Amino acid sequence: MRILIAPDKFKGSLSALEVAQAIAKGIQQRDASIRCVLHPLADGGDGSLEVLQSYLDLDSIALQVQNPLGQKIEANYFCSKDAAFIELASAAGLVLLEKSERNPLKTSTYGSGEMIADALKRGIRDIYLFLGGSATNDGGMGIAQALGFQFLGKDNIPLSPIGENLVHVQNIVPPKNYDLLQNTRFYCLCDVKNPLLGMNGASHVYAAQKGANADAIEQLERGMQQFADIVEQQFGKDIRTLAGGGAAGGIAAGLFGLLGAEIKSGIATILELSQFESQIQQADLVISGEGKLDSQTLEGKVVSGVADLAKQYQKPLALFVGQHELSEQAQADLGITNIYAVLEQAKNLEDAMVNAPRVLVHLAAKLLVTNGRY
Repeated sequence: MRILIAPDKFKGSLSALEVAQAIAKGIQQRDASIRCVLHPLADGGDGSLEVLQSYLDLDSIALQVQNPLGQKIEANYFCSKDAAFIELASAAGLVLLEKSERNPLKTSTYGSGEMIADALKRGIRDIYLFLGGSATNDGGMGIAQALGFQFLGKDNIPLSPIGENLVHVQNIVPPKNYDLLQNTRFYCLCDVKNPLLGMNGASHVYAAQKGANADAIEQLERGMQQFADIVEQQFGKDIRTLAGGGAAGGIAAGLFGLLGAEIKSGIATILELSQFESQIQQADLVISGEGKLDSQTLEGKVVSGVADLAKQYQKPLALFVGQHELSEQAQADLGITNIYAVLEQAKNLEDAMVNAPRVLVHLAAKLLVTNGRY
């Protein structure tokens, strides 16, 4: 029997690889003859590069860049011969700031743009930008300015590329090497479908968790509207309603408008890059999972991507999760045969997070009993 184990991380508890290892340990404690193929996954957010390093031959590049508040830090990205893989959170992430420092009116993605610029200098023309965990709401202005764009306000006064200046943008000046940028392929990988504007957009949905109060959210929304208007006037692209355009504070929409970036599903791209489809074809049983199984699971997360391929190849799918809040109808739609939740075996949430490896081992053995192996 061949079991493909392909989970996401349990955020705050275990990496995707650690989840897979615990499940495999439980299975093989019961039957060492079973072949467990570990295939950890991510959905395009933070942690994605850790996963991709397992599948691709990547070199790590370290350089000094700006953090979201313009302070110098060292950050890493990865590259192959032909492509660069950059996590937005490594230079523009919420985790880089203290709670008191978080304010999307003042933060910028400039440091992420410095990483992209470094990759371009190395001759790389495929840029994969993994969105997620950002501290910013600048529409990608910071990235663009690091690549040579100028953002001008009234009387052609240069603007700092931060959220509060979106509303002041009157003119966008492309860089001298704009032809080079247009011949570079930019891929914005995300796990959400939110547009740039509106109550389901970047500012209203995500800015609060980045430190914005109600007044700041309204200011950011007005700024995004102004920014979208100028982008359409000068670059001929409507960025207001793009699915996924609101990801990471509007970066996806901004880079689509300024650079022709392609907005892609993070999980679909990682499944492709890791050659997951060839693995699932050989499996007798597929296992996936994530920290919290709920309605957001259906919106481009790891489990939904794995479930789609499991259904396509008619493979049974079992899930190991931290918490389980998915409706029975959603379970049926995903084609899930069994769900095992760590929290149901723990005293409380803290206990579940601390003892997740031990509980996963126990639940993995239970999976084999449920499926008639013992």
